[in-house]
Amino acid sequence: MKKEIIIVTISLGNDGAERILTELARQWVHDGHHITVIQTSPNRYGNEYALENGIEQIEIHTTSSNKVIRFMQEIKELIKILKTRPNATCLSFLSASSFILAISSWFVKNRIVFSERNNPRKVPIGWHQQALRNFAFRFADALVFQTEDARSYFPKSIQERGVIIPNPINGKLPPPIEGEREKTIVTACRLHPQKNLPMMINAFSMLADEFPEYKLVIYGQGVLEDELRAQIKALNLENRILLPGFASNILEKVAPCSMYVSSSDFEGISNSMLEALGMGLPAVVTDCPVGGARMVINSGENGILVPVGDTKAMYEAMRSILKDPALAAKLSQEAIKVRDKFPLCKIAKRWLDVL
Repeated sequence: MKKEIIIVTISLGNDGAERILTELARQWVHDGHHITVIQTSPNRYGNEYALENGIEQIEIHTTSSNKVIRFMQEIKELIKILKTRPNATCLSFLSASSFILAISSWFVKNRIVFSERNNPRKVPIGWHQQALRNFAFRFADALVFQTEDARSYFPKSIQERGVIIPNPINGKLPPPIEGEREKTIVTACRLHPQKNLPMMINAFSMLADEFPEYKLVIYGQGVLEDELRAQIKALNLENRILLPGFASNILEKVAPCSMYVSSSDFEGISNSMLEALGMGLPAVVTDCPVGGARMVINSGENGILVPVGDTKAMYEAMRSILKDPALAAKLSQEAIKVRDKFPLCKIAKRWLDVL
């Protein structure tokens, strides 16, 4: 049976949650479902992920500079739209859009599904924002979590309505390259404190003299860009550590690299990690809450997990891969198997069972 699904989001900004939304929406519309994406603050976060042809897009534009009035305007417009589509299931990934949808649910008959996409103990930032998120979750008909650790954070009444669905592998993932890889260590993420990029930079600096042919490239944009550039300059590694910004063709950029690294202090399930593994990159990843990396990586088999905040352990793991081509080849061959575990078509179907 074909479904009508309305995705409510703040915007389609270049972050992990929005990326998964666009991937799922693409698969669903391909399978013949009617998909609508409603943005309450379009272009709020700069670059946005593109939606597949056939997906209806609605933008809510508010006129007030007052946050409270703007919030009320967004709810009013959303209710007006949903009342014309009472049979649609509404889905939200972000806490702000979930709160707007929760209030709107008092006035409409739509089925409501929310999802937690990060460490609920850390995101959103601030007790009041978390309280609003927890309040909103009370009004969901169903909830989706990425890991059991994330679900266990919430009260039993919320846990009972929750299911675990991991992130999918990008459906347009290119095949692993054949032959020699570029001497580049890579990551792709927001330049945000959560990602602990200073640790990654310091770990690379410990490798720099021993492996002078390698460089570190960090794709993404965010509030820490100036701070990270200052750190790189202080280490005299401006020509070895690059911050090229957001890349719309990120898969093409990452595919030929020699290694993927993630230094996050906390994470859901990293999209860039899954994609790097699926393209056969040996990976060094922090074993951070809420356990997403641990779900995917069996350390020493298809990647290497290191403790959160441990610069030396990250350096040693990176060095072991660079010094041992046999280890790198083994990790690469095993990493590719993640494609079979989390294909987009299967993950999208599990979502449809909830929606």
